[in-house]
Amino acid sequence: MSQEYQWPIYGHKNQLKFLQETVSQHKLANTYLFYGPAGLGKKTIVDYFIKSIFCLDNKIKPCGQCDNCRMISKGIFLDIHKVGDREDLGVDNIREFLHKISMSNFRSTHKIAVIYGTETINLFSANALLKTLEEPTINTTIILIADTIVNLPATIISRAQLIKFQPLKRGDMLAWLKNYDFSDQEKETIINLSFGRPGVALRLMGDKMENFKKSSNFILKMLSGGTFYYMQTLDKWFEVLKKEYPGYKLSELGNLTKEYLDLFEVFLRDILWAKLERPIINQMYDKEINSLATKFNKQSLIDNLLSLNKTKEKLNYNISPQLLWENLFLNME
Repeated sequence: MSQEYQWPIYGHKNQLKFLQETVSQHKLANTYLFYGPAGLGKKTIVDYFIKSIFCLDNKIKPCGQCDNCRMISKGIFLDIHKVGDREDLGVDNIREFLHKISMSNFRSTHKIAVIYGTETINLFSANALLKTLEEPTINTTIILIADTIVNLPATIISRAQLIKFQPLKRGDMLAWLKNYDFSDQEKETIINLSFGRPGVALRLMGDKMENFKKSSNFILKMLSGGTFYYMQTLDKWFEVLKKEYPGYKLSELGNLTKEYLDLFEVFLRDILWAKLERPIINQMYDKEINSLATKFNKQSLIDNLLSLNKTKEKLNYNISPQLLWENLFLNME
């Protein structure tokens, strides 16, 4: 009997097809490794994969109505075990987790164990996990989720069914964004800034982009104003930050400005692109960016973009973040 899968997920067609066929054929591997950059929806896909495995409906998976689906939604299904979402992956937590999944099943004939953030696992935890992967508990499937596999031991990678996730294509992002009430320019900006990662887009969209607009207007005013204006604005900004976070070190204070520094980089690049008559990223502010392009020369923009990475690195040290920001805008002059 063919089954219909209700997974409201955009993109990743090959990965979804493989996982859904796995469920239909009841051919679960002992270990899966879901990997790819953060924000691609790996956790969401794992959730639908698990629900479909345990769903009692023979036609639609997950049905959302059967006892298993309801218990999974409430987080009380006892044959699903998770670690790493809120806990670290230290050796003690991993050993306790592995002990739990070695125990008898409660409701189903199968157990699912999910380890989030596997890329952060240390050597001792990895060795403890490896023993279980080499001698898997009967009727148990372990799902490892990682943003990268660069630092994972080859012994762990070799014992898992690898499922790689990549950024969504533009068409998939556009189809997904149809579910949200944004203008065409806003959608273009969201797509450009999220680089095909819905999770990044959701953070940007969370407050109807109000925080992004506020931050963008702040950067635009700084770029449009003269020396006196931005020096005065920086004084007020850091005065407020110091009052709100009185116990912060200079490096901690600098970390609070990193989001603005990233956005500043986006605007500088867009101004340069406008001068070169290339498509800009932040299309919500295309008029303002094209206007600023007449104010700055190309070499100055290039030099400042090249120096931005050094500025970001210096924010991690005990160097006055206000001084770094002042230098940025003085160099723009």
